[in-house]
Amino acid sequence: MPAVSSPDAAGFGEFSAYPRVLRRHATIWTVLLPGMALFGWFALPQAIRVQFTGFQLATLVFFVVVMLAIVWSMAGCWVKAGPGGVRFRNGLRVHQVAWGDIASVRYRPGDAWAFLELGTVDHPLVGLQRVDRGHVDADVATLRELHARYAAAS
Repeated sequence: MPAVSSPDAAGFGEFSAYPRVLRRHATIWTVLLPGMALFGWFALPQAIRVQFTGFQLATLVFFVVVMLAIVWSMAGCWVKAGPGGVRFRNGLRVHQVAWGDIASVRYRPGDAWAFLELGTVDHPLVGLQRVDRGHVDADVATLRELHARYAAAS
């Protein structure tokens, strides 16, 4: 069941959704990736570990942080909707679309996530991913109901 609450001051709090499975996987990778890197580091013989320079260690840490940043930029996606329209985050960018600009909410069987069709351009809603199965079906249905309600009033 989608999260439904009263709208916030900007009018985007009536509906809220996020990628559940992706957040769960991001949490797991946040523990596993540094944990396995540390395990690999301490599994090396001391004679080899002392040969690493500070720059090389910093590079290894940097790549772990970059990988986690990529995972969390996708896991941090969300979709909010209310009387003010639809507001959503894809990666690091937040978009806001008024109901009157939305032609339809598309979510076909082969789509990885839902889309907002805006006539000439489609915006993916990465916060509504197929991998969430029943949750995303209910979320898309709710978003379509909100679109029908508020687009008619626009």
